[in-house]
Amino acid sequence: MKKSVFLFLLAAMSLTASAQDPVKIGDFWYTFATYNPTRATLVADPNGGTYSGDLVIPAVVEHDGQECLVAYIGPRAFSGTDILSVTIKGKLNDNGYGLYIQERAFSHCKSLSSVKIENGVTSIGYCAFYNCPNLSNVIVGDNVYSIGDQAFQKCSSLTSVTLGKTVRWIGASAFVDCDNLKDFYCFGEKFPRQDEGRIFEESQFENLTLHVPEAYYDTYIFNDGRDNYPWQHFGNVEKMQNTTLEKCAKPTISYANGTVSFACETPDVEYKSTVEYVETEFSNASNFPAPSKFRVKVMAVKSGYESSDVVEKEFDLPSYVGVKTTGNYKEGDVNKDGNVNVADHVKLANAMK
Repeated sequence: MKKSVFLFLLAAMSLTASAQDPVKIGDFWYTFATYNPTRATLVADPNGGTYSGDLVIPAVVEHDGQECLVAYIGPRAFSGTDILSVTIKGKLNDNGYGLYIQERAFSHCKSLSSVKIENGVTSIGYCAFYNCPNLSNVIVGDNVYSIGDQAFQKCSSLTSVTLGKTVRWIGASAFVDCDNLKDFYCFGEKFPRQDEGRIFEESQFENLTLHVPEAYYDTYIFNDGRDNYPWQHFGNVEKMQNTTLEKCAKPTISYANGTVSFACETPDVEYKSTVEYVETEFSNASNFPAPSKFRVKVMAVKSGYESSDVVEKEFDLPSYVGVKTTGNYKEGDVNKDGNVNVADHVKLANAMK
């Protein structure tokens, strides 16, 4: 009898703690637990839609007349989507806990190129950014405490990782199969410990440079025992004078002689760009050929720097072919194949410097 009552109470508690139906607020969908409706979980689009573009995930949202913390990014919330960059803000609660990026939240995002995790985030879960092959730059904020197993595994384009001041634990294989990783910045007074299993492959150390604050250099490199593995095994170690990141300047976009070009006051940056076709229609042939409108977005990234803000600009470019549909002409057939589609975007992108 006591067991039956206990099971009944568990079932009741489970129902009480269940989440409400997803609600769209701004650009994202959220659920709110009935036992604590002031804490939101960002979830995948329940209608089968997808997230895309350059995203900024807010620290708080308004729901039912009250301010709610975005406490979680739910499992697989963005997995496999076409997002290009993401900034995750978060906010610490009264107990000092912030947003938790849950398992596989951003896994398999093929177009994701830049991740900035701000100071309101405290934990990165298992496989959170697993297999994001275009991801090149990751910045982890000052309040992240732990990074889960395989969190960034198979991010084959990853070249630069910056860890804030409080990372204490990094899980197994967190940066395995990141074959292009060149610079690893640690700003903490204490080095992160590996939980179980190796953070890196042995083959990575030869070409990987560890950057640590000058004041804590001996702690990372000369501490006795295996507690400071793998930090003492890096092929190169550099002492940092500054303990804060400089931000890349905003790039500029220009178009001349058939080519879109970028420039930035910060030297030696890499540009991460996208091109979108902005669909336009007109109703009579006397307006043909009308210009085609393209939106170019670009961000400057550099190892050891915070990525720039995303800059965008629209251009009216000549159209080559008018595609007639239901009495209207759609412009943008850059490759002259009679269709307006992603192939036109690719042709324009390939002309970019």
